[in-house]
Amino acid sequence: MKNKLLITSALAGSLIAGTSAIAQTTVTGDLALIFSANKKDLSNGLGSTRGFGREAQLNISNKGKLNNGMDYAAGFSLEFDGTGLGSTFATESASISNENVYIDLISGNTTFTVGVDHIQRGYNGAAPQVFNITELMTAAGSATTYVIGAATSESFGAGIMQKVPQIGVTLSAYYAPRSRDTGTNDVSAITSSIGSNSSYELGWNGVDTFGVKGLTTTYFYNKAEKSASANAGDVVGKSYGVAYNFGTFAIGADRFINENAVTTATSAQTSMKESASAGKHETTRYGLTYAVDKDLTLGVVKAVTEGSGAGITNSGSEETIKAIQLGYNLGPVALQVSVAKYDQLMASGTGAVANDNGKLGQIRLTTKF
Repeated sequence: MKNKLLITSALAGSLIAGTSAIAQTTVTGDLALIFSANKKDLSNGLGSTRGFGREAQLNISNKGKLNNGMDYAAGFSLEFDGTGLGSTFATESASISNENVYIDLISGNTTFTVGVDHIQRGYNGAAPQVFNITELMTAAGSATTYVIGAATSESFGAGIMQKVPQIGVTLSAYYAPRSRDTGTNDVSAITSSIGSNSSYELGWNGVDTFGVKGLTTTYFYNKAEKSASANAGDVVGKSYGVAYNFGTFAIGADRFINENAVTTATSAQTSMKESASAGKHETTRYGLTYAVDKDLTLGVVKAVTEGSGAGITNSGSEETIKAIQLGYNLGPVALQVSVAKYDQLMASGTGAVANDNGKLGQIRLTTKF
């Protein structure tokens, strides 16, 4: 279902004097209800746990014409996550308003954008999956992460996206004046002492790349110079991958490199900066999916993470995750099931320990409205 609220030029004129364009505002939403069960093999790590999770997101977007003939789009999202147990109960996350905030100015295949969490990015990579195994495994203490390097696209900034239909690619360049800063209020924007060096990100997303139907290619690179002389070095994130869809089968691989941003301080004042003893995580993923029919998809995924350098728990070992997945389309509701086996976790999660082994199962029901 989709609820749409149309704002005519008469109403829009009461909001912005002098406008003559017809604007359309759309309100949509996403809801995910998740049951997870985590069984650890080591007694000194997190115990076997199970429980429900949830994520609800409200999206408000607007699009229309500028008075110079260009197109525009604007919007923001509100994300409501579960608040957990204990002292945090009934306290919503401070990140509720950091989702997909943007104003886009569009001329043909070129889009200039200002905002946070909106420009194209390579989070999902190229490896075919029913559900992103990297996001799933962070709950168990995995070192894998898709918010790599300076987290530039998660920071407030400005950028440009350029579609190149001749080769099936969208290119992007993005600049964030303060990495990992999602935007302060308008009064304290330049007075806040929280922040770090600026960063930039370059991106490539290819669909049917170079005219080859079914060929997906991705490449993203971001960098921020180190914030203090004592820090380990520049923060760098790289991701790249390739996949091919044969129709029924899809196969592919990708790689995520996260350098000098692995370990972060816990205080709000310094959490925007890389650690003085951070090292590198390198994750390689392989994915294969099989579309049984138009509604049922099966998948297998493997992710291997290597750690090196100071500050890396279990450095020198390999963290391995293997998962089987199922996705079933019920029309307005989708069912996703994932069962993963993991070995030699690198202990990036709260309460996790090095060398932890175990299994993690998850069932997700999702819908859009």
